[in-house]
Amino acid sequence: MKSYTLLTIIIINGLFSLAFANEENTSENLSKRKPINYTIILDLSDRVLNQNQLSYDFAQIELIFKKFKKKAKQNLIITSKDRFVLKIIPQKGSSLDLNYYENILQLRLDQLSIKDKNKRLEKLESILTSTLEKLKKEAVLGKKHSDYAGVDLWSFLNNNKENLTSAGYDNTIIIMTDGYLDFENNNHVIEQNNHFTGTNFLKDLNGNDWKLEAKNKDIGILPISLDFKATWIVTGIKSKEASDLYQISKVKYFWNKWIKQSANTHPLFINYSTKSQILSELNSIIN
Repeated sequence: MKSYTLLTIIIINGLFSLAFANEENTSENLSKRKPINYTIILDLSDRVLNQNQLSYDFAQIELIFKKFKKKAKQNLIITSKDRFVLKIIPQKGSSLDLNYYENILQLRLDQLSIKDKNKRLEKLESILTSTLEKLKKEAVLGKKHSDYAGVDLWSFLNNNKENLTSAGYDNTIIIMTDGYLDFENNNHVIEQNNHFTGTNFLKDLNGNDWKLEAKNKDIGILPISLDFKATWIVTGIKSKEASDLYQISKVKYFWNKWIKQSANTHPLFINYSTKSQILSELNSIIN
């Protein structure tokens, strides 16, 4: 009887020790996790006229925020340094209050006091949907494509390259765009050795051999020196030329070449499709 009791005590102690060790290892792994930095770049060009475009964009933003909150709370929220940032590229001449939206739709937990972290996280969650709805109403300037001059996505990335990522973070850059770098007036587009700051050159690449021509002439988007490591997601790719069956392939090809030459990595693409399909793809990609 004594031997049986002793054996039972030994087994119970062993189980407690194993459970404690597993808990300790889990906590240690969480504490070693790199903080995350989600930077979302929203293109408010004439793509906003696509059916349900902003609804799809904002549903993705809400999904990313849910991922952000889950990550931030995996460990103690008081120790979290995670970042959630929305950058908006508005139309030229837009009256959109850029500072208001970018300030209210960002959260850098590393810059907050311990007592404010959870409060600010819950606050952003409570106002996110209503703020995006307000932004949706103010982002649409007209009902015709001619009401939109285009946004300079190349210039934005070039001018903000120091602020897109954070050192020591697991960085993810999500660009919500149709993939076109076009303007009503392309006079300010820069060209260097068949590399451009716009994508108007796509219309000159016709026929089945467009890729061979592009490779032979080394045509592409002008690279930007992006000296940081990040996961790039380009979501919302959509053809503007219904008669060109290769249009989406062209857009992806030149974006892939551009990001590879600029940041030495390959971007991940999500095409404009149904809301459920877009969210499913984003959910499977993002950390």
